[in-house]
Amino acid sequence: MPPRPDLRPEPPRSRWPHRLACATALLALPLFVFGGSVTTLRAGMAVEGWIFPEGHFLVTFPVQKWFRDLPTFVEHTHRLFGVLVGLAAIATLVACLATRAGARAIGLAAAALLAVCAQGTLGGLRVLENSPQLAFLHGVCAQLVFALLGVVAWQLRPGWKSLGDVEYPEGPPLRRAALWCTLLLLGQIALGAWYRHGLRTQQLADVEMRLSLHLIGALAAFAAVVVLAGRLQSSGDARALRLARGLRVLLFAQLGLGLAAWLLRDPRGLTPAEWATSVLHVLVGALLLLFSASAWVLTRARDAVPAPARAAIGGAA
Repeated sequence: MPPRPDLRPEPPRSRWPHRLACATALLALPLFVFGGSVTTLRAGMAVEGWIFPEGHFLVTFPVQKWFRDLPTFVEHTHRLFGVLVGLAAIATLVACLATRAGARAIGLAAAALLAVCAQGTLGGLRVLENSPQLAFLHGVCAQLVFALLGVVAWQLRPGWKSLGDVEYPEGPPLRRAALWCTLLLLGQIALGAWYRHGLRTQQLADVEMRLSLHLIGALAAFAAVVVLAGRLQSSGDARALRLARGLRVLLFAQLGLGLAAWLLRDPRGLTPAEWATSVLHVLVGALLLLFSASAWVLTRARDAVPAPARAAIGGAA
């Protein structure tokens, strides 16, 4: 008789890669908020230099200089949170290697670390070159990196599996809807960053043109989110239902925040109310992108079952 296949359950995997990946994504939230504040306050060049700002090593920047004014505080705090996110991403990759989490988990953690490093380098070059173009690119990529960190943290949860295109009738259409929604949201984020970066530095006609394009993009993104939420609702999966509810809540919060930011704008200068609504508007946009990207990842095709396992199952039947 052929030897019976080993059907013993796999030992439980360590939760530390998932925990550290979640910490990385959570630390990116204040990084994101301070980054949005840097753009709103035009504080990108408040501190000269990058790794050695004003002659000091980044993490030993003097406290009295750090708190000398609001732009400096916001810019330097943004950099410090960037350091924390980088350290957390390194810890996640080390945990994946130390716990032998598997090639896929290690690849996800490595991708997250590379994205964080690339985003930090882009921010540093923006300061060294004093480049508005790099500032715009840095702002757009920040939301993309945040979404990546959130998706990686979710997939590193022990036992995480995709839905698979064969498990429910909405499979392929849902996956296409998630992909298109993610791309449209990313385009809308780029239009929003283009508008915000030129808000107080461009001619009125140019600002109105940027705002018009942003509003057109908002209509397209609104339709894409509504369609995606509906298809997620139809799938019947508990995780998809939570994503659908989250997308709807975030969508209407985003519309309200965008309207409030526009109504609260004061041509004479930035007000605290405009600053708060603008930063929250950027943050909710990033969360929308995260939820949409999560829906796309959730609906990817399930990994094929290895041939020996299929044979064993068939033989047992």
